Amino acid sequence: MNPVDQYLFELLNGFAHRSLIFDAAVSFLADQAVFKGALVTSLLWLAWFQHDPDQKLRRELVISTLAATVAALLLTKIIRSLVPYQLRPIHDPAVTFTLPYRVTSESLWNWSSFPSDTAAFAIALSVGVLLIWGRWGWLVILYSLVVICVPRIYLGYHYPSDVVVGALIGTLVTLTVCRKEIRIPLSRRLLLWSDDHPGTFYCAFFLLTYEIAAVFENTRQILTAVWKLSRYAL
Repeated sequence: MNPVDQYLFELLNGFAHRSLIFDAAVSFLADQAVFKGALVTSLLWLAWFQHDPDQKLRRELVISTLAATVAALLLTKIIRSLVPYQLRPIHDPAVTFTLPYRVTSESLWNWSSFPSDTAAFAIALSVGVLLIWGRWGWLVILYSLVVICVPRIYLGYHYPSDVVVGALIGTLVTLTVCRKEIRIPLSRRLLLWSDDHPGTFYCAFFLLTYEIAAVFENTRQILTAVWKLSRYAL
């Protein structure tokens, strides 16, 4: 563990196992899809339906932000598969870690710590909101850091550097995908779909934002079940 990681990790972990209520609250925040993604994706819905002269631009940015969020999640998965496996602090016997109340060391077993896909997804969404709402988006970024990212360190799921790298991935991917040269061709056909066939478009739009809010937990479970069933069938 590098010195900065060690200092920040020990600073946060120093508050662990002191208050049952506090530890339970942090664990609750970290596990709830409403706090992890739904509140931020709801702002994208608000931006989509807000009537103003820049509505087309807002809708382009909403589509680009959702695409960037998915891309950031996939990129962290690819990086995780390419770099050496890194134990999470909660599982690493070499790390002095005080387990918070209501947290089990079985959490996220066999999942590498680096980089944080949750941080990548949360910051990708938040940077998109920043591009849409201007300075008010900084409050969303602050919310994502305090409510989504920091608890991952406190609970021993990630080192601070895991979260920083994940956040950088999310930021860079969103800023890239939301550039005019990518944003306009990416959103053109989807905007036509929303105008010509609003019923099917909003069904798909709802399902996508729902899965993003849940960090694709349901999709992962379905794919895992299909994979297991296909292996049994063979």
